[in-house]
Amino acid sequence: MGIFDKLFGKKSDEIEKAQAISEPMLNAASTSSYENVRISCDNCNGYYKIREGKYGVFAGCSNYPSCKSTLNLPDLVLKYIQNYGLNIYRWEKECYKCKKKTPVYSYYLDYDLVDLDELFSMGGPTVGLGDLCYVDELLSKQIPTIQLRYSNTTKSKYMANTCEHCGALQGRNYVVDDPHEIIGELWHDRDMGKFHYTNIQIKNITPLKIEIKQLYAQGE
Repeated sequence: MGIFDKLFGKKSDEIEKAQAISEPMLNAASTSSYENVRISCDNCNGYYKIREGKYGVFAGCSNYPSCKSTLNLPDLVLKYIQNYGLNIYRWEKECYKCKKKTPVYSYYLDYDLVDLDELFSMGGPTVGLGDLCYVDELLSKQIPTIQLRYSNTTKSKYMANTCEHCGALQGRNYVVDDPHEIIGELWHDRDMGKFHYTNIQIKNITPLKIEIKQLYAQGE
């Protein structure tokens, strides 16, 4: 078991929806990968690295002990999003209802954070479409097949992919949590670049703070 197995608490069923101050646009020209992905230290020329301390997991400066600057995990993730945006991935799956191929979309924040620190691959949450209300609403305005729909399986409404041919809900399980068509590239081969669709730049991270804190705050 890695240090992240004891890091994350359960996702809340009722997440407060933050209001956006400004709405970023999808940027199809943005790259899907970055070299030297790092979050600069607030106090020196170092950068933050994930460490395990007496009171749990945190981000500490690479120049420790000369610099003792630290960040908690939610703030580190927010800084990552502010610096590098969110990658959106697109692939095709067979619609369970009409049996035609339909495009589906999601972000995979946990996948992208591994570029920041490989320890994010050790048991963090699956963060994709349906987890970040602000991002989901933005995507739904840009991609018509992403819609707020009611699921008979979960007995709840959530933002999800729908079939472009028949409109059937594609479901979270088969797209985000257990994406059958890309499971190898996502969880084993780290080869999601072939499915990169666009990148959303989000300089105002205020609308994301509540959900990121709930997703990445350490449990008791």
